[in-house]
Order: sequence, then structure tokens, then C-alpha cells
Amino acid sequence: MRITFAIVIVVPLLCIGGAAIAVMSANNAPERAIADAEARWRMHGFSHYVMILEELNCMVEIEVAGGRVARVTPLERCTRDGRTVEDLFALARRDGDTGMRCIALGCACDDRLSVESVFHPFHGYPTSIYVRIEAQPNWRHPDAWRYFLAHGRSPSCNLMAGDKLIRVVSFRSLP
Repeated sequence: MRITFAIVIVVPLLCIGGAAIAVMSANNAPERAIADAEARWRMHGFSHYVMILEELNCMVEIEVAGGRVARVTPLERCTRDGRTVEDLFALARRDGDTGMRCIALGCACDDRLSVESVFHPFHGYPTSIYVRIEAQPNWRHPDAWRYFLAHGRSPSCNLMAGDKLIRVVSFRSLP
């Protein structure tokens, strides 16, 4: 009887628990990579630096002093707000976040962000951040469930998808 109980109940529970742990550790891998890169960044103590940032085919030179944007110089005929390395780390952490809420069908659809980042191997700052935004059903809102019950399928949220790449073209520490 005990062997049957172990085979029928305990073994599947152990398998499910092991699978859950594997999934959770895989989901934590990007956050660990960000934390490791940020630790390398902080170790160097850069408080005054200049970087050239490319975003949506627009290059700007950004000077940062004391953690704040001190100057933004467009290098092309375009304008972009300045970003600090800390701003880039914050963006890197937004993987899976909601971009905009309630974009379609009442609040049945939200925009979700997928963020992939690459970090400088020695200094730690993000060298590139790829951001993809895609509309997905918002199952936390009653509108998504109303749509599902009325139509027998998930809300059609594929209205919009977009992406962009942010690259640090160059980085230089200042005294």
C-alpha cells in the first residue's frame, strides 16, 4: 500500500516540484545577468562619463555627471532624451512588464515588453538592449474574460507589435 501511495502521489509531486524549480531558475537567469553586470558597473564607480547612444536610427552623445544627464548633443538631425547607464539597467529589468494598459477591447488587451540585453564584459554597462512590444490578452481584467465567454476564444490582441534596438556605440569615462 505504501509503495503504491509513493508511486501514485509522491513521485509525481516530486517531478512537478523539480520542474517548477527548473523553470523558476531559468526565469531568474536574465535577472542574475543584470545583477552581475550592475555589480561590475558599480565596482568601477563611474560618476562622470560620456556615451554615444543609438536609438531608432538616431545617435546622440550624452554626458552624465553624478548620476544625472548633464548634456545631450544630437549627432544627427534628430532628438532623443538623454539616458544614464542606470536608466539602461532599469529598462533591461522591464522584461515581461506591461508597456501600456487597456489598449484594445476595453481592457482585454495590454502591451507586453520583451527585453533582451547584452552587457560589457568588463565594465558591466549595457551595450545593447533589444525591446519588443506586443499586445497580449490581459487575463487579470474582466474584459478579457467577457470576450472569451462571448466569442469562445482569446481576445484578438494582435493589433500592434513593434521593436527597437538601443546601442551604446561608445563609452568614455571623464575625470
